[in-house]
Amino acid sequence: MLRNNERSLKALLLVPMLLVSGCVTKPASSLPPSVAPARIPQLPLEARQPDAPQWCSPTCSHGLMLERESWRQRLTAPE
Repeated sequence: MLRNNERSLKALLLVPMLLVSGCVTKPASSLPPSVAPARIPQLPLEARQPDAPQWCSPTCSHGLMLERESWRQRLTAPE
């Protein structure tokens, strides 16, 4: 009977020791593998925006701002 209790006690002590020893070891390579960045293909010619004409302002928002400013001046100008 005493022999049977010794075996169960050894088995009970073995499990926590195995669990703790698993936490102690560090994996060999903890860095993730390197991956090449995604390559974005160019748009087909028919999907590309045409070049802006020379008379256009550099940006649409800048042109809209100038247009609104001219409207404001017309509204506030004395008659």
